[in-house]
Amino acid sequence: MRSNYIDDTVLNALKKRTTGRTARPWLPFELADKTGLRIGDVLKARVEDLREDGLHFVAEKTGKKGIAKLPPTLARHLQEAAQNSRGGWLFPSPYGDGEKHLTRQAAWARLKVAAKRAGVALDGISPHSMRKVYAVNLYKKQGLKAVQKALQHSTRDQTERYALSDWFSSANADEPLRRRDLDLIVRKVLEILEAHKKESGLD
Repeated sequence: MRSNYIDDTVLNALKKRTTGRTARPWLPFELADKTGLRIGDVLKARVEDLREDGLHFVAEKTGKKGIAKLPPTLARHLQEAAQNSRGGWLFPSPYGDGEKHLTRQAAWARLKVAAKRAGVALDGISPHSMRKVYAVNLYKKQGLKAVQKALQHSTRDQTERYALSDWFSSANADEPLRRRDLDLIVRKVLEILEAHKKESGLD
């Protein structure tokens, strides 16, 4: 399933309507959208990974090590979650004795329920959308190189798909185009047109 960028209005609506058996059921998604971590790496985080310099992790997809920097409020919420953890997981499964962490399926189900309650269409929305929220916000503040480093992407093309995902979803269609966006946007449009030509047999 393709995951799209989510704007602040939708994000806040989902946050308000997310429920679960913990004090802060939105916390796994908040960790994802504030750090850019994949939801799988968020859910398998352990209490011992939470340290003064951030959340230490090994990316499940790539095997790369990293340290996710945490905003003060998020760090405090995670510390509170750690005090109530079971089995050493930051996000333990609500079932059993804490031997397992919250699953991706459970996180996805939590998001779907919130979307239904908020009256938000699920088309393109998934836990992975939080990674794109992070990428877009970081790109606006620090540029493409910062996003590529934070997301641990091996190619610039990968990073562009995330950093500009708000444009491709039309979420920020009314915003003025930044000068540094122009080259990227034009190149992506040309790539889309070229792909369309090939699919249509026009080349």
